[in-house]
Amino acid sequence: MKNRYFQLSKKQKWNTYIKLIITTLVILIPFFFISFYFNIYFLAPIIFWISLSIIAPFFDMPSMIKSEKLRYESSLLISEKKKNNQITIHGGTLFDYYFVLNKDDNGKIRKNFILLEYLNGILKLMESNKEKLNLEIIGTTYILNQRTANKIGFKVQKTNTTQLIILILNYPNLVFTKSFANKNVSFPNLKNIKTYKSSIKELNENKQRITKIRNTLQSTIANIG
Repeated sequence: MKNRYFQLSKKQKWNTYIKLIITTLVILIPFFFISFYFNIYFLAPIIFWISLSIIAPFFDMPSMIKSEKLRYESSLLISEKKKNNQITIHGGTLFDYYFVLNKDDNGKIRKNFILLEYLNGILKLMESNKEKLNLEIIGTTYILNQRTANKIGFKVQKTNTTQLIILILNYPNLVFTKSFANKNVSFPNLKNIKTYKSSIKELNENKQRITKIRNTLQSTIANIG
């Protein structure tokens, strides 16, 4: 499934941003009014922070993809440029979920599809770097559990403090992203956020297992759908 945003015309993209900005202002203005009218001054920056966290990916992702700072390995797995023999990967953002996930699918199908796209992205990353056996792949997520990660060749690493702070600051976005995936209000448990690391060599050794899990997910989604 492709990201529908990149199939929109220039005019449609502008309309999308105009609607997003208007919606944000419609939410922000009443809260700002309440904050200053009732002298609840802390409310305004909190609501602004939450709103900024939620809408930021809709502006950041297209820009960083266009500038090639990021690239899609699959519709919901993103990679950074290689640095110091290491590629950092990220799961899809709220922007990607909004333009990729089928609005008619239930939460179970969506969660399976997200994991499926993670594995599709990892397989593509392996294929495009098959000669670079020592290349390291690292990523931080709350979606992939440790048991599944170990099965496909990833090992848990200590989460970088800076990365953890970034995730905490973007917690409102994580809430909306998880809720969108589950199709109900969901709050990510920060204790479940883990950093995983592997190499192309280790992933290649587990390629058969990765492919098997991927194929099982495809069948499950097809049967549920």
